Amino acid sequence: MIVAKKGNNITVTGDNYTLEYNSKQDMYVTLLFNNNIGGELFVPSGCDRDEFIDEVITLNLPEVRESSGMIELVFTGKTTLWEKVEYTFKCFKDKALYSYRVYGNGSLDNARFFEGFLKDDPCMEKKLVPAYTGEGRKTAWHRPVKDFMYSSAPRFQVVFSSQINSADKRFFMYYEDVTIQLNGWIYNYGGDCFVTPPPFFYMIGPKSKDSWVSMGLVVKPGENNFMSYEYSGGEGFGLNLTYDGFTKISGSWQSPEILFEMSDGIYKGLKNYVCYLRDNGFAKVKDRSNIPGWWKEPIFGGWGEQCYHSTSWEDYFKSSRKGRSGSSSENCTRKAYEIMLAQLEKRDINPTILIVDNRWFRKDYCLDIDEALWPDMKGFVSEQHAKGRKVILWVSPFDYQRSSSGKDVPVSEHMVLNKDNSYSLVIDTDVFYKELNLEKRKSIEPPKYEYGQMKREFVVDPLNPDYEKRIREKVQFLLSPEGLDADGFEFDYLHRLPSRKGFIPVIPREETPWGVELLHRTLWIYYDQAKKAKPDALIISHTFNPYFDDIVDMLRLNDFYTDNRSVVEQMHHRARIARISCPGCCVHTDQHPMPNLAAWREYARFQPLIGNPVLYYVTGMETTKEKFTDEDWGMLREIWSQYREKMDTVYAPKT
Repeated sequence: MIVAKKGNNITVTGDNYTLEYNSKQDMYVTLLFNNNIGGELFVPSGCDRDEFIDEVITLNLPEVRESSGMIELVFTGKTTLWEKVEYTFKCFKDKALYSYRVYGNGSLDNARFFEGFLKDDPCMEKKLVPAYTGEGRKTAWHRPVKDFMYSSAPRFQVVFSSQINSADKRFFMYYEDVTIQLNGWIYNYGGDCFVTPPPFFYMIGPKSKDSWVSMGLVVKPGENNFMSYEYSGGEGFGLNLTYDGFTKISGSWQSPEILFEMSDGIYKGLKNYVCYLRDNGFAKVKDRSNIPGWWKEPIFGGWGEQCYHSTSWEDYFKSSRKGRSGSSSENCTRKAYEIMLAQLEKRDINPTILIVDNRWFRKDYCLDIDEALWPDMKGFVSEQHAKGRKVILWVSPFDYQRSSSGKDVPVSEHMVLNKDNSYSLVIDTDVFYKELNLEKRKSIEPPKYEYGQMKREFVVDPLNPDYEKRIREKVQFLLSPEGLDADGFEFDYLHRLPSRKGFIPVIPREETPWGVELLHRTLWIYYDQAKKAKPDALIISHTFNPYFDDIVDMLRLNDFYTDNRSVVEQMHHRARIARISCPGCCVHTDQHPMPNLAAWREYARFQPLIGNPVLYYVTGMETTKEKFTDEDWGMLREIWSQYREKMDTVYAPKT
C-alpha cells in the first residue's frame, strides 16, 4: 500500500482501490475500487442516544497511522451528544473497514454509518419556519429527514440484499430503502421472515450486476444487540443499526465495522465476507468433518399433507383464512401421521428423518405433548426407531411464554412490557428550524403494529435462570431416552422474538441482551441441552448467519410462497446463501407450498443437488389438489435411491 500526502490531502492506494481525502470537502472521503464502485463517504456518522439527535460540531483533519500491513486514517471530532468521537478507516491491501468510537454515557438508540446531521447547519440559514398549508402544523406537511441529513454520494446503481423473501427480490436501486432485519413480516415482499437472520451483508454495484463491492457488518461476539441493519437510500445513502435503547454506554462505545471488499459475484463476495468473520474471531468455526450419517438422509415432514387435508388455500382465494395456514395444524395427529407413513411404506418410500410438525403439543402449552392428538407419543417414537427412523419435533421457541402458548410459564420468568416506555421514536424535522427553538429530540409516537403483527405483554427472557431451567427440563424430557426419546428439533417462527421498546426483565439486571444476542442466547439454551440429552440430536433452524453456525446442524430453506411456476432458482439462491454462511451445514430443502405438481416434479429432481431431499406430501398438492401418480412415486424412489448411493461422496456439492 502507498500513502501520498499533498498539503492536507491524503490518498491511500491499495491493490485494488483508492481512499482519498480532499481537505476542500473536509467531512468526506472518497473510496473507489478498481471496478469504479464505491462512494463519497460522509465521515462523521451520527450516533443517537437517549432519544436525542446527534449532530456534528467539529471534525479535525485526519491523522495517518501506519503499521505492518495496515494504514489507518483517523478523524477526531465532537458532537452534541458525545464528548469525543474517533472515526477510523482501516486500509488493507485489498479491503477497507470503517468504524467509530464515541466517548460519553447514555442508552444507544441507533448507530448510523456515513450519514448524520450538522449543528448550525449553514443550509438552514435559508429557512425560516415551515408555514405550509393545512389546518395546523401538526397535520400539515413536514419535510422528510433526508432533507436535513448529510449523506454519502453513491458511485453505484444497484444494491444487493441478503434478506430472503417470498418474492425473491434481491436487487434494489440505490435510491430505495432496504432492511435486513430479525423481526420480518409476512407482508414484506410476500414475507421476509423466513430466514432469521440472514448474513448482515449488502453489495453495491452497476446495473449490469457483474462487479460488486461488499458492505458487510463486522461485530464482536456478544455485542450484536441490534434488531436491524438498514440501507437508507435516496440521492445520498447511508447505513443504520437499531439498538432501541438496550445498549448502555458508560465511558465509551466502539461501533461495529463496515467491511468494503471488491468481488465479481455476490456469492463470491459473501464467501469472502464469511471467511473474514471466521478467520478473525467474529464467528465461530465449527468442525463438521464427522457428523452423524443419518443427518444427511431423506426427510419426510407432514406439514404439506396436513395442509392438503384442510381448506387453507380454498379459504385464501375465496375469502380469508385463520393465520397463514387455516386449520392445518389440527391435522397433526398420531393417526394422521401413521396413515401418511403407511402410504409411503406401501410405495417403498422410506424417509430416515421424520418431522412431526405443528402441532404435536397442547395448544396453550407448546412444549407439552397433546395426549388427545398424540396418545402414547413415546410408543410412536419407539415404533419409528424400530423402523430406522429419527423423529424431529417442530418447535416455536418464542411462543413459549404467557402471551402465546406458554401458559405454564410464571410471570416472574418473563420480560414484561412497560407500556409507559413502549413507543416508537421518530424525527419531527421541525426541530431543525432555528426560529422554532425546539429541542433536538425525537418525537414519541404510539408503537406501530402492522396488520398481522402480534401485540404481546410477556416475552421470553433467556437470561432468567428459572426460565432457562424450565427450558432445559422440557428439552431433557423430550429428547432423553427416559422421556419421549425424540431426536431433535426444527425451530420455526424465529421472527417472533421480542422486538418492541419497553420490555424489561421481571428480575432486574444491568444489561438485557437484545436483537441478535437475545435470539442466539435463546437458541443456545435449546441446543446446549439437546446435546446433553442426546449427543447426536439434530437441530434444524433458519438462521442463515455465520454468528449462529455454532448452534445449528441443519439449515431449513423454509417456505417459498411464490407466484412463480418454478421454485428451483429461488431455492438454489437460498441454498447458496445458507451453505456459504454456515460451511458444511446440512440443508433441509423444504417443499411448502408447491405451486403445482409440475413444480414439485422439477424441484424433487433438483433437491439432491443442494441438500437433503424432502417430501411434504402423500396425496398430492395442497394448492391445486393435483394427486400423485404411480409415475411420480417411481421417480421419487429413483431420486432417493440415487441420492443415498452418492450422498457420502457428493452430498450437496459445493457451489
